[in-house]
Amino acid sequence: MQTQELLDYLDIEFSFRDQPVPLQPQLRVIWGLSILVLILHICCRGGRSSVARLHLLNWSLRNNENRERLTELLENRLSPFATLIRCEPGFNRAIEYAIAESLVEVVDGSQNLRIRLLEKGRQLANEIIEEDCLQAEKAFLREKCVPVTEKLAKSLLKQIRT
Repeated sequence: MQTQELLDYLDIEFSFRDQPVPLQPQLRVIWGLSILVLILHICCRGGRSSVARLHLLNWSLRNNENRERLTELLENRLSPFATLIRCEPGFNRAIEYAIAESLVEVVDGSQNLRIRLLEKGRQLANEIIEEDCLQAEKAFLREKCVPVTEKLAKSLLKQIRT
């Protein structure tokens, strides 16, 4: 059936209009900014971390399955080779926004670049901690993510490149 035939058959007026496409909260930049400053504030000594470790922790916060996998990894109940870690491009964008907003800065580490939380980022992290939001993420960061080492993050993310 041709388009015009279909329109004649329906014999009613209608129109098409663009509708906003909903975006999952984990893909929104504000979510990534919030997670970034929380990770640096809660889990990182001196508010510093490698990008690899940040991506690992961000991945672990995406859903309950990833949280459980990270927990199993830390408790040696799961082989590192059985876990596929995803580096989210949206999280890279959140890091770029955080740099532009002076929440974090790039610091040249001994072997790789590190991200360091600035005072403005610390203030944002404290505001998020005081608010009744991201409760599961904040609890998981406090309970499980402090023992995640740079070495573990680097070894897990190295699998992606090989």
